[in-house]
Amino acid sequence: MIHNFDETINRIGTDSDKWDNEGKCGQLIPLGIADTDYKAPHEVLESVREKVDFGVFGYGYFPHDRFNDAIKGWYGRHHKIDIRADDISYAPGLMTGALWMFLDAYTNPGDKVVIQPPVYATFKRVIENFNRVAVDNPLNYYNGSYQIDFEDLEAKLKLPDVKILLVCNPANPIGRVWAKVEMQRMYDLCRENNVMIISDEIHSDMIHKSLPFHSFLEICEEEDQNVVVMNSPSKTFNLASFFSAYVIIKNKNMKKAFDDIYTKYHFDYNYLGVEALITAYNKCDYYVNELNAYLRSNIDFSINYIHKHLPKLKVQDPDCSYLLWIDCEGLGLTGTELDEFFTDAGVRVNDGSSYGKDSGNFVRVNIACTRALLERALKQIKLNYDKYGF
Repeated sequence: MIHNFDETINRIGTDSDKWDNEGKCGQLIPLGIADTDYKAPHEVLESVREKVDFGVFGYGYFPHDRFNDAIKGWYGRHHKIDIRADDISYAPGLMTGALWMFLDAYTNPGDKVVIQPPVYATFKRVIENFNRVAVDNPLNYYNGSYQIDFEDLEAKLKLPDVKILLVCNPANPIGRVWAKVEMQRMYDLCRENNVMIISDEIHSDMIHKSLPFHSFLEICEEEDQNVVVMNSPSKTFNLASFFSAYVIIKNKNMKKAFDDIYTKYHFDYNYLGVEALITAYNKCDYYVNELNAYLRSNIDFSINYIHKHLPKLKVQDPDCSYLLWIDCEGLGLTGTELDEFFTDAGVRVNDGSSYGKDSGNFVRVNIACTRALLERALKQIKLNYDKYGF
């Protein structure tokens, strides 16, 4: 390996949300917030260092050509999709950047957005904080797997004032990579009901089990007004604090509406973050391959450990990313008691109820840490599991 994912990096006292807030400055092992404990690739560090060493941080002039070429190259190499440079726009992050601006550009107060819980909690938060209405199309959970309830989805898309289906593709926290046939059906239903699809593809670089990833860009047509995509290298390369993302919009009028919102609020761009994005996409393909191999090893280790030592926990084998979605119903604990169980073990995880009202027996666990830390966390959970007498 070129990159050392086993390197232990002390993030305590570095203004880390994960370690200083969630982990209470080292009192707990934080396995919740979805960033990794790995350094960004050395090429990214060098490019940012060069900007810093230059020493002048005046207003930047956005490097459109380099930015667009990097994204075009990435989607071409990794997803076999040819994107026009004119389809790409910068966004200052995904949730309070791209999604917020999409809602402003394409909807009015009181309009409805369909989401598919259990799903990333910030979807609902941003929608409701922006005076829009989140409408649930709950996924069906059966025999350890989630499927789309298409009958319910069709009914929800027919409701008055439904303007958007917001899809997590691949799906966080459940770890599903949507099959192309599922995506085609979602797309067809949205076209029939004049509803737009917003596809969040931020986990699309981290796919396991030799599964294919399909972007909605593969399904929609040129000048298609039913699909927009948002993405960022922040999860893959651990660049979240740079708030540098992008959107891909094939329809010229819809892209102009988005760009007008950007201009309206006089947003600027992250001078260092854009350079990090360009470098990651141009020079760090190797990092993604190595990252996925390391994550897969951590996933397999965690699943085997849970099956052997924590048999009342039911864990799904995720198709993507670095998040485990664990069914804790076998413990017989309430939501508050479940949180206390993990906290008593010295480990912080994410409460499943935040991803959907029927997911209170689940927790989301981030395994994107060193193997040594992961082993330590699982052993502490086992000690508490035995202490509770499960």
